[in-house]
Amino acid sequence: MSHGVYHSGGASSRATGQTRTVLVLTQTLGYHHASIPAAITAVRRVAAQDGRYRVVFLPTAAGLTLTALKHAAAVVFLLTTGELPLNSSDKHALVSFVRSGGGLVGFHSATDTFHHWPAYIAMMGAEFSYHRAPSTRRVVVEDRDTPATRTLPSSFTIHEEFYVFKRDPRPYVHVLVRLDTGPHGLDRPLVWCRRFGRGRVFYDALGHFAQTWSDPRQLALVSGGIAWASGLVRAPGC
Repeated sequence: MSHGVYHSGGASSRATGQTRTVLVLTQTLGYHHASIPAAITAVRRVAAQDGRYRVVFLPTAAGLTLTALKHAAAVVFLLTTGELPLNSSDKHALVSFVRSGGGLVGFHSATDTFHHWPAYIAMMGAEFSYHRAPSTRRVVVEDRDTPATRTLPSSFTIHEEFYVFKRDPRPYVHVLVRLDTGPHGLDRPLVWCRRFGRGRVFYDALGHFAQTWSDPRQLALVSGGIAWASGLVRAPGC
């Protein structure tokens, strides 16, 4: 296996003509989240339960090449941070992949990645600015008619590190979940979907803590988000 890639479950999409491939990048060059192993376990779990795609984990962005993208349905940035070593041709390939119909999924610090790459920020829909101390807060599910949110309650409380973005993503995305800031608080979207060209982009800002990745509500977001981004299910509002 080249580029340090290791595989998890399923047969190749080329071999079966059915099982899709989802590339999952986990490299960090900034803050390294202690929850990464739990996040990897969660993604493996939802992939095994779904059965329609296999996950291929990329420990370094060197594996995110044009060749790899040709065989992929979606790319997941799983708690990545920093200016990852992706060359200009591979950056162009990723943008073209999404714009032409591929999927892009980001979890938590995926918005704290590639701060100097405007096209990536545009695809993801927002750029991390800062966060305050972790807290237990109420979140509101705005759209429950998607594969990622249909099993969620209309609101719930969760202990998290809640991100603040450099600009409100709402004008550019379809918000699924937001932080409850009261009737006069600032808008704080946390989970959203959007189209980028013909591609599908899903982002979930939760996931700072390891325990979040065993929370059924987060697992629902992970499962539905990846399935939708991979083109396996529909989401009317996205």
